[in-house]
Amino acid sequence: MGCYNMEVDILPGVLKTLERYSMLKPGEGVVIGVSGGLDSMALLHVLWRLKTAWNLELSIAHLNHGIRGDAAKADAQFVEEYGAQLNIPVYSQAVDIPARAKSLGLTEEEAGREARYGLYERIANQTGAARIAVGHHGDDQVETVLMNLIRGAGLRGLAGTPPVRGKIIRPLLYLRKWQLEAYCRWQKLPWREDATNLSIAYRRNYIRWELVPRLAQLNPGVLDNIMHTAQTLDEDWQLIKELADQYYEKALLKKSPEVVFLSWQTLKELPQALRKRVIILAYNEVTGLYRGLSAINLQQIESLFNPDTKIRTITLPGVIDLYLENDVLILTQRVKIKQSTSLLKRGLSLDSNIILEEANMMIRLEILDKTTHWWEASDDLRPKDTWREQGFWWADMDLDNLSLPLYVRSRLPGDRFQPLGMSGTKKLQDLFVDEKIPRRFRELVPCIVDSEGVLAVVGFHQAERTRVTEQTARVLRVTAQKLE
Repeated sequence: MGCYNMEVDILPGVLKTLERYSMLKPGEGVVIGVSGGLDSMALLHVLWRLKTAWNLELSIAHLNHGIRGDAAKADAQFVEEYGAQLNIPVYSQAVDIPARAKSLGLTEEEAGREARYGLYERIANQTGAARIAVGHHGDDQVETVLMNLIRGAGLRGLAGTPPVRGKIIRPLLYLRKWQLEAYCRWQKLPWREDATNLSIAYRRNYIRWELVPRLAQLNPGVLDNIMHTAQTLDEDWQLIKELADQYYEKALLKKSPEVVFLSWQTLKELPQALRKRVIILAYNEVTGLYRGLSAINLQQIESLFNPDTKIRTITLPGVIDLYLENDVLILTQRVKIKQSTSLLKRGLSLDSNIILEEANMMIRLEILDKTTHWWEASDDLRPKDTWREQGFWWADMDLDNLSLPLYVRSRLPGDRFQPLGMSGTKKLQDLFVDEKIPRRFRELVPCIVDSEGVLAVVGFHQAERTRVTEQTARVLRVTAQKLE
């Protein structure tokens, strides 16, 4: 932006954020996640400037992810040496993230994030630190909001990353990237560049380098606008959350670890948005986890408040039964009914959808006149990766090469097919082993089949004989979406 020679001091903005969200108290210990990149070095330096005045106990945590070989080792050495200059202890750990991602069935981004925050938490416990500071800034927030918008999100997702979550604080969240770079240049701070940040093979980088610049062509102030919108939505979210907590207590009749009883009349009088949040709180109480519910689940629940509905019972993910009885809404764990360990064979109608309760999944079929393989433009945009990361998968098939009718079912002994782009056939048993699907889950992986055999294994591969070509006249798009 041509401002890198200016004296841009981010300290006032950081202080404003620290105080607005009560992020830090004088005398507290803080673990600072430092990669050696621009963002984390700016964060480290500004908190070091506050160290004496606020009597802070600072520690540095650095993860060597092993993705960039010698460059990653140099990053670790750089952070350790700079920590020594500031007289701040550095805790560094090396983890083979590619190997970890493969063993856990995660993307490298997911595995890296899990390992980083695991390290931060361990160091916080070891040092007694009350807070963990990370370097997310406003540009990161914009990318997060856009990612959530693209995959489909409600108010919480469109509010982006919260400034405070448990021990985690983000003091730079309302500062722009250019401000951090100008600050580092003004203070003559060194930093390391990560070459992987330039690769659009990662979804976030695709948004950063491809999508955001195009949006900026429409409106140069788009990043600031999205940042401010996310901040406003976060404030709205916090208000709704507080109200939901209050009305949950009002609607609550009785609860135990396995069941929650809510007043249907109290819920009925609430605005729909607030009612949904109250029911989600009850659902979390019964499951013992913060899992949330999909839009489809919430639409089903809302049908109970339609005076013309005949629905009285709904099964939610996690085998939680919700039913209405004598003006009492009851959420309970299904403890007396054994959960199905396989999928019943069901017919699939074209241009329709079906919910597989056993697998907590919805499958939709629609006929298209044509299709563009937009995901082939980048290794980042592959159905299998999208399934793992976002719970959404699709396959486009040449409808005229299928033997109707179609069905969905569990695998059967001897099932095999030729995955798209591969030579030769493959047993589904071998596919599940290669994909590291736990044995107890294999019977709940839906297979789309016709009279000739397997057309697709949902979440993983479609058959070569379904391939769409230039000669394809009609395309059948099969999409699947996880309901949790």
